[in-house]
Amino acid sequence: MAITRVQGNARGRTASGTSFTITLASAPTSGNVLVLTIGTRSGSAYSTVSSVTQTGVTWSNVISKTYGVYFNSEIWFGVVGSGASTSIAVSLSSATTGAIGDVCEYSGVATTDYTDRTASASGWGEASSTGTTATTIQADELWIGSVVASSYDQSNPTNGFTLLDGEPYGNACEAYLEKIVSSTGAANSGTTIDGESGWAGCIATFFASAAPPVGIASKRLLVGVGL
Repeated sequence: MAITRVQGNARGRTASGTSFTITLASAPTSGNVLVLTIGTRSGSAYSTVSSVTQTGVTWSNVISKTYGVYFNSEIWFGVVGSGASTSIAVSLSSATTGAIGDVCEYSGVATTDYTDRTASASGWGEASSTGTTATTIQADELWIGSVVASSYDQSNPTNGFTLLDGEPYGNACEAYLEKIVSSTGAANSGTTIDGESGWAGCIATFFASAAPPVGIASKRLLVGVGL
């Protein structure tokens, strides 16, 4: 089965709180997956994601990256079971001056041993980056990047990625970056920030659910959570 985006992005946000809710347009299908990117900005100590909860979905953190004491970028992965709800509750470790989450549902993505490679980066300026992964080990994959920056628009995703957000809210702006690929490579993306800003980015690549080629299955077990 080819990887397909079923719905999304669905967006949730808060300008000052310690939690927010994302509501999907329709209930996700059992056997599919959800991918959530979150960006937070704080005034004195960065706020991380304490939990992501949703009826019928098992959520796990894949990777996160911080910059200074202000910015935090995270990618979460949800495996959809039976009776999944449309409501996703995100709890944060502390209040923010801006937090944004984006969710998409996909079919055709592995639901166990799903992460291949991860990377992260951070810095200052008008050009952001997710970091660059090692070469992926399976051709058919879903690549997702997350970049958080200040309250400037983000645009111009690099390396053929699709940008599904990039609109500021509060003092933050979150970019959800997506690419569905059919060949191996080193995953990397980034954005143009419409002003000088600190930023934090991360990226994760996820295996397709189809049986991997001979020799890949054992590598997938070794890769586990994306070494």
